[in-house]
Order: sequence, then structure tokens, then C-alpha cells
Amino acid sequence: MTGARLTIDFLGFWHCGGGRGGGSVVDAVIHRDASGLPVVPGRHLKGLLREAVSCAESWQWEGFARGDTERLFGTRTETHGADSRAGFLRVGDGVLPAATQRYLAESEAGRKLVPALFRSLHSTAISPETGSALRRSLRGMEVVVPLKLEAPIMTIMNAGAEPVEWLERLEAALPLIRAVGAYRSRGLGRARLALEATE
Repeated sequence: MTGARLTIDFLGFWHCGGGRGGGSVVDAVIHRDASGLPVVPGRHLKGLLREAVSCAESWQWEGFARGDTERLFGTRTETHGADSRAGFLRVGDGVLPAATQRYLAESEAGRKLVPALFRSLHSTAISPETGSALRRSLRGMEVVVPLKLEAPIMTIMNAGAEPVEWLERLEAALPLIRAVGAYRSRGLGRARLALEATE
């Protein structure tokens, strides 16, 4: 076993920001690749997987042993400093399937469809006294329509011996991840995740 493919099937609008604003239209824009297509950074996916495995480990789910989280994902730099270690797994960016990427990025008809992947959501704060919008409280955020992304999960062979049944452990923990991206507690990013072994 050398890797797996993580599929993220979004069920609604989602947002993974790149830390940039969009001028006067939106305050937060989507993280994109060089072709302008939406991306979920691998570090975000790795963090979600790490948290799910950590929960399963701490709850002593069957098949999860103490230390599995650190063996799979490494130790945290802020906790271990110079003694931090890399984990056994590396998680790549979540991107559109290769055939879809090629069509949207390389064909004229596909490039015309790219803007349809994005929407803008706006919100504002309401004064409880007057019931009207507070001054300077309007915020805009770019979101992506529901679609399916794929991210590679690769093993790092020099990180130590391969943990037993690491794919099965990730699969068992996946139901703990119910949303991906920012504003997950506010209804954005609901998703179904699945894993498939690759060579």
C-alpha cells in the first residue's frame, strides 16, 4: 500500500480562502490554482483527518491504538519544537478530477464555464435596538458551488515502518468529518468524504 485517493463530495456552498480580499465586491476570495479553479489546501485536509483520528484514538475506538495520530500525521511543532517529527502520511491539495481540470482550463468552452463555479454571499450585523443594519458591517464572501474534488494521500517511506491497516483507520474516522473549509459551524462546506486505495 503506497497511497490513497480522498474524495470530497460537497453537498452545498463551501469556502476555502486564500487569505486575500476581492476589492469592493467581497472581503474573502476562494483559494485557486494557476488556472483559476478552486482548491482545498492539503494542509487543511490533513488537519481535518488528524482531528478525526485523534478523536477516535482518544475515545478508544476499536482498531485505534495510542499514538496512532502522531505516527500517521507527525508531532506538532508548537508542542514539540525542534523535536517534532514528520508523520507517515502526506496529504495533497483537493482539486477537480484531471479530466474536468483539463476541460475547464484548456478549452474555450470550458473557460467560459469557470465563473459559474463561484457565487458571492453577503451578511451584515443588525442593531437589536433599531432593527436596521449597523454601519460598516456589510461583509461579502466568495463561495464555490457543490462539486467533487480529489486529493492524493501518499505514504512517506522514510518516516518509519508502515502502521498496520492505516487506510482502514482513516476510513473508520472519516464519518467524524462532516464539513470542509471555513465557516463549517455556520452551515458551509457540508461534505461526504470517501477513500480509495491507489498503487
